This record gives sequence, C-alpha cells and structure tokens, in this order.
Amino acid sequence: MSPITELAGNGMSNALTFGRGGRGVIMVRAAGNNRETGANANDQSYTADPRVITAAGVRTTGRVASYSTPGACVLVAAPVGDQAVGLYAPPTTDRAGATFGYNRVQFLDDSADYAINSLSPDGTSFAAPQITGLCALLLGANPNLTIRDVQQILTLSARHFDFADRDLTTNGAGFVVSHNAGFGVPDAGLAVRLAQVWSNRPPATVITLVSNVTQAIPDAGFLVLANGLDVPPGLNRIPGLMPEAGLHPDDPPGESSRPDSPTPSYPLVFVGQANSALTTNLTGQAALIQRGTSTFFDKLKRAEDAGAAFAIIYDNVASTNLVSMSVTNGLLNIPSIFIGQTAGDVLAANAQTNVNLRVQLTLDAARYQFVVTNELSCEHVSVRVQTTHNFRGDLRITLTSPAGTRSILQRFNPFASSEPLADWTYHSTHHFFESTVGTWTVQVSDESPGAVGSVTSVSLIVKGVPIRDSDHDGLDDEWEMAKFSTLAYGPLDDPDGDGFSNAREQAIGSHPAQMNSPFPFALDVSPWSAQLLRVSWPTAAGRAYELRTNANATSTFAPLTNLTGRFPDGEVFLPHGSAAQFFRLRAP
Repeated sequence: MSPITELAGNGMSNALTFGRGGRGVIMVRAAGNNRETGANANDQSYTADPRVITAAGVRTTGRVASYSTPGACVLVAAPVGDQAVGLYAPPTTDRAGATFGYNRVQFLDDSADYAINSLSPDGTSFAAPQITGLCALLLGANPNLTIRDVQQILTLSARHFDFADRDLTTNGAGFVVSHNAGFGVPDAGLAVRLAQVWSNRPPATVITLVSNVTQAIPDAGFLVLANGLDVPPGLNRIPGLMPEAGLHPDDPPGESSRPDSPTPSYPLVFVGQANSALTTNLTGQAALIQRGTSTFFDKLKRAEDAGAAFAIIYDNVASTNLVSMSVTNGLLNIPSIFIGQTAGDVLAANAQTNVNLRVQLTLDAARYQFVVTNELSCEHVSVRVQTTHNFRGDLRITLTSPAGTRSILQRFNPFASSEPLADWTYHSTHHFFESTVGTWTVQVSDESPGAVGSVTSVSLIVKGVPIRDSDHDGLDDEWEMAKFSTLAYGPLDDPDGDGFSNAREQAIGSHPAQMNSPFPFALDVSPWSAQLLRVSWPTAAGRAYELRTNANATSTFAPLTNLTGRFPDGEVFLPHGSAAQFFRLRAP
C-alpha cells in the first residue's frame, strides 16, 4: 500500500487550492494495470484520493480490460486495447508508429509518445489521457468548473455497456456503478452539453464519525449455521472457506458467491457426491455434497441445475481440513462453501434423519454502525480503518449505505505482500447522490485461517451538499415542492419521460417535468462524410419518433424513417447531394 508523500500531498493541495485562479487543477489518475495480482485501486492513496478522477480501462466491447485494477474509488472508464484477449484499442486521431507517426522520436524510455511503435495502446494510462482530454473540453465549454463539478458531470454523462458484469449495481439514487468501471464510459457530447448549462455545486459539508471500540476480527469468518430441533450443538457454527474469487468478469465466480449478508435458512438435502445429474428437485433447499471424483465446479453446477439455493461441500479425506475450491470452469449463480469432514459427516447424518434441520451461510465479522442524521446529497465517502491484523490480504472490508449500496473497499487477496493493516483510509464513489441519512455499516472480515487481529478504530467520513430531505430519498424537499408540489416522487422517477431521472435532473439543475430541460431541443444536421449526413436529436428511451423530409420547406413533408428512441440521443445517417433538403421531426 502506498500513501501520498508529504511533498506530493502539498503539491496536490496547492494545485487544487491555487490552480486556475482558485478553481483548482483537474487531476486524472490511471486506476492501474495489476488486476491479475489481486490489486485494488484503493491500495494507492495517490490514485484513490477523492480530489482526483480515477479512470479504469474497458475493452471496445464495454467489458473491463483484463488488467484494469478495480476499486470503489474508480469514477469512470475509457476504451483501451486488451491484447490478452485479442482486442485492440479504438482508432485514435494520432498516427501511430515510428515510421508514419506524427512523433517519430525514439528513445529506450521514450516518454514523448504513448506506446510508440504500437498499433494498440493498452493500459489504463491510455484511458486516463482520454478522460483528461474530455475534461479539457468541459473546461473549454465552462471555465468556471471546479473538480467537484467536473466529477459530477462525468458521473451524470457516463453509462455502462457490459450488462453481463455481475458487479454492476444500481445505487440508491438510481445510478449504475461498478468496482470495475465506476459509473461507466462518459458520453463526451452529453458531458459538454451539461458543462455549457452547469451551475457550480454549492459548497460541500464533511461529516466525520469515529468509533474507538476494539473488536476482534473472527478468523476464517465464513460459517455454516445449522439450527432446529434435535440439531447437535457442534453444528451451530461450522467454519468454512468460500471458493477462490475470480479476478475478472471473464473468470467466475464473482462477488455474488460471497454472502456479506446472511442467506435465508433452508432445509438441507444430502445428495452424496453428486457425480451425475441430480434428479431431486432442490428448489427452496440447500445441497450437501461430499468431495470426491467430480470437480468442485461440476458438483456445484449439478446442485444449481437442480434448483439449490446454495451448496455445502465437505471433505472426504481429512477431519478438519479446509480447501479453497477452484470453480473457474464456468459460470455459477449460487453461493457455496467448503467445510471439514468431521462436521460434514455429522451434518450429512442429521440431514437424512432430522426434518427440522435448517442451514444458512453467514459471514462473521467485526461490524461498526454509524447513524448519520445530517441531510446531505452524498458525494464521496471515505472510511479510515486501524487494526492490529498482521496480514491485510486476509481481510475483506465493505461499506454499506442506508440505501443498501455496498462498496467493497478491500477484497481478500492471497497474493498481497505480507504486511499488516495498521492504518489506512479507503474511498468510494458508489454513493453519489444518495441520501446520507440513516445507518452506515462498515464490516471487516477475515477470509482465511491463520493470521489474526482486531479492529481498534473506524472512522466514517461523508461528504455532500446540505439539503432538506424529510423523506430521506436524496431529493431536496424545496426542489420537490417547487417542481411537483408534492414529495411523492422518488429519485428514480422520470415524470417527463426524457430519460433523465429526478436524481439526475436535480443534480443538473433541470426541470423534471419539462422534457429535455435544460437543453433547448435541436434537430442537428451535420456532414458525416462526403456521402452521408448525420441527423440527430435528443431522445428518450422507448419513445417513437418519425423523421420527415422534403426539398421545399413550404410543401408537405413525406415520412422518411421511424426510430425508437434511446437515451440520450438518436441518430439517422442519410445520403446527401448538392440539392437542398429539409427535415421535420414528429414524436407522436
């Protein structure tokens, strides 16, 4: 883990305080290229600092690049090459290469041209300059923007393209966010339009809550809890190990296999070694499987196909031995856990004779709850954790907001260097525009047996804009009453159907009951090439549009094409010549 040096910290503070006439220098950081080692962008204070913009890299398909370092501090992403899977970077306006490139100067450590002599610039260091260039466009459109303004414009203009990424979640304000790509890839056109009409955000308030209560971190905290009449006492808390976590969406299982919250309790069905397809319907039940013959993945897949809510595999060769299961052969959608042979044999016997037996999976952890009463529209949230644990790689640290949005601040990482977690501050962007009121939960757990320790102090630092929010939905009461004359609408509602939710309209400063506010409607006709025109206009997702045309503006316009809208704009490409051509748009 790398803290900011005093010199670098002073430089950042001066840049933000005095740069651009007090509006601050906009700083963009690459998230990093070390996903394969289990690295996290929050490991680097210089990268994770909430005063900068942390940029991840995504493939041209929208999926995060195989190397791009994840983290709750990642704000947005930009396209990069990913030669590990045979995907190249998108074309750039610069000619690449030592022979035909605009910059043909070569040195052994050339820093004048990124990826010189390469046709595919890879790395998040290629993503960061793209976001930097977009920031320059935003400042060109509105020089009064501060870093907070730019961060929020990027957030509001970004979107995801890889909806198969199971790390995606929708926060309490309706924004889709992930640890892989933050809020997604910004739409440069939308971002510039937002910058043109943007009003500077009000000053932010920072709330800090501290708990100095020492709590032991339970070692190997994943547990099977067995309960019910006639259940042997030794089965009430059975320690186990979760499967090895995939480091990329291409490598299942992901976070869905880890029960940060307890699962429901289910009846348990013993299915033997599950070496062939299961004929028992396991819907609404959990499966108990003995290790042996088939792979872990095959056993778990058969349990999943039979409808099991989750599966427990127990050892067949050693009494208390715990194995970290490798199940990366394919996609699994149910949680699973490995337990020792002694507990497994007793559990199997009880499952076959005791109709009262119920089991659930849970995570035993040091938990800290902070009740925030300050009514803010949330921006960045930080968590400072101090512990005596001597191997930080064993630890999983999460933050859950009152809205239920979970930020994974640190993941279990067996590849981490053998250093303790003494004192570190983590940052998250995932709670932007949520209400801050309610209970925030910080959870510190240990996923591997061996190293032990305690949490000695936890601090929650919440930053946001003060609002009056009596219904705790993240929308300012005065804004709601002025626009709707009621508090009945929520942050995800879109009364005018223009694709901008109430949470977005409030942040932008637009009117939630006036379509396309604050942008004046414009039908844009621009040359795309020597043969094509691009006709575009703001559209709402799912709305029908009819484009009409005529060579004479005073005559009847004939239907040209119909289009179903997508957010935030629609486009049609048409052949054009030298003759005049007029267009009219209808939205029935």
